[in-house]
Amino acid sequence: MRKITRTGAARGGAIAVEGLEFILLAAVAGVGGWVAFNAPGLPPAWAGVAAGVFGLGLAAGVNDLLDSFMASLRARTRTSTSPAAPGSEQSAEEATLPSNTDDVLELLTEAAAAGAAHQAAMYAGKVDPAHALLSKTELWVGVDGTSAMFRLAEGAYVYYEKDESGTHPAHLYSFIVPETGNEPVPVTSLEQVRDLLEQHITRELKDEPVAA
Repeated sequence: MRKITRTGAARGGAIAVEGLEFILLAAVAGVGGWVAFNAPGLPPAWAGVAAGVFGLGLAAGVNDLLDSFMASLRARTRTSTSPAAPGSEQSAEEATLPSNTDDVLELLTEAAAAGAAHQAAMYAGKVDPAHALLSKTELWVGVDGTSAMFRLAEGAYVYYEKDESGTHPAHLYSFIVPETGNEPVPVTSLEQVRDLLEQHITRELKDEPVAA
C-alpha cells in the first residue's frame, strides 16, 4: 500500500508542476497580448497581430527565466516522491542473520529441508505427469536436505529422496507407512499410489477392534 501511495504522490507532483508552468505561461501571454492590443495609436487591424506577437514573445522570455526554477522543482518532485525499488525495504529488513551460531545452523537446516520439498515438487512429473497433486510445493514437508514427505492419509506418505550416488542425481519416489515399519515401495504413477493407499486403509480397518 505504501508503494502505491508513493507512486500516486509522484504522479500528482509531476502533474502539479506541469500545470503550474502552463498556468504561468498562459497568464503571461494573456497579459502581454492585452497590453499590445490596447496600445495607443495602433490601427485595429494591427492591434490583433501585435497582441499575438507581443504575448508570445513575452511568454517565451518568461519561459527562459522559469526554466531553471521549474527544472529544479521537477527534480525535487521526482526524487522526493519516487517509489523505492521493489522489495528494497523488505530485503533490507531480512538481510540480517542472527548473531547466534546455533540460530544460523537452525536456519540452514530449515532452508535445506525447504529446498528438498521444492525439488520433490519440481521432479514429481515422473509420478504425476499432469502436475495435478504432487507438484504442489506447499504440501511437501522437507525431512532433510535430500528428502521430503507428502502426507496422503494418517500414517501414509509419498516419500521423495535425491540419490546422488551415481553420475547424475536420481529423484526417487516411494510409498511409505512409517508407523508399521514397512519397507518403502517405489512408485511411478498416481494410480499406483492410489492402489497402495487403498490397501493401507483396508489393512487399517481390519485391525480395528470389533464394536460391541
